[in-house]
Amino acid sequence: MSQSKQKRLEQKRAAILATAEDVLIKRGKNATMGEIAQALDMDKSSLYYYYKGIPEILNAVLDKEYYDFSVHIKEIRKENKTHVDVLKELVRVVLEFYHDNLEILLIILTRIFPLFIDPDTREESTAINNYMESYRGSNVLMLEEIKLGLDRGEFRVRFSPEMILQTLRGAVFGICAVWRNQKPIREEIPTIVNQLLDMYTRGPA
Repeated sequence: MSQSKQKRLEQKRAAILATAEDVLIKRGKNATMGEIAQALDMDKSSLYYYYKGIPEILNAVLDKEYYDFSVHIKEIRKENKTHVDVLKELVRVVLEFYHDNLEILLIILTRIFPLFIDPDTREESTAINNYMESYRGSNVLMLEEIKLGLDRGEFRVRFSPEMILQTLRGAVFGICAVWRNQKPIREEIPTIVNQLLDMYTRGPA
C-alpha cells in the first residue's frame, strides 16, 4: 500500500472513531454499527470495511490511553512519606487521567456498570476488560494505603477502610460528572485532591 493511500486510510479510521465516540457515549450498550454508519452518512457495509464491529471500535478508541497503576506504585510509595500522601498521589493520577480522557470514562460507564458489581463479568471488548482490571488493581492499592494509614492514625474519621475507599471513589466519579460541563485547568487537580482527602484526615477524632 502506498504511503498516500495508507495516510488516507488512517485519516478515515480516525474520523470514524471520532464520530463513534459520540455515538457510544449517547447510546452506551445499545450503540450499533448502523447508528455509527448513519452518523457518518455512510453505508454500514462501508463501515465494516474499516472496523469489524463494535468491540473492535471500542478497542481502537480505548487502547489510545491506558494507565497501569501497578507499574508506578513502587515509585509513588518511595517518593511519599505517609500513606495518606501515597493515597493523594494515586487519586491525583486517577483524576488527571480522567481529566485528559473524559470521553473514555463516559464510554466505559455507559457500558460496564454491571462490571462494577460482578468482578467475574466480562465485556466483548478486551480494552474495557483491561480498564476494569486497572480499576480493580488501583482499588487494591488504595485500600492497602488506607488500611496502613488508619493503623498509623493518619485518618481522623471512624469509617472502615472499605467505606473510605468507596466514598473516595464516589467523589472521584462525582468530580468527573461535573467536568462534563466544565473542566478546571489541569494544574488545579492537586488542590482538588488535597481538599478531597481533607474530608478524611481533618474530620472528628
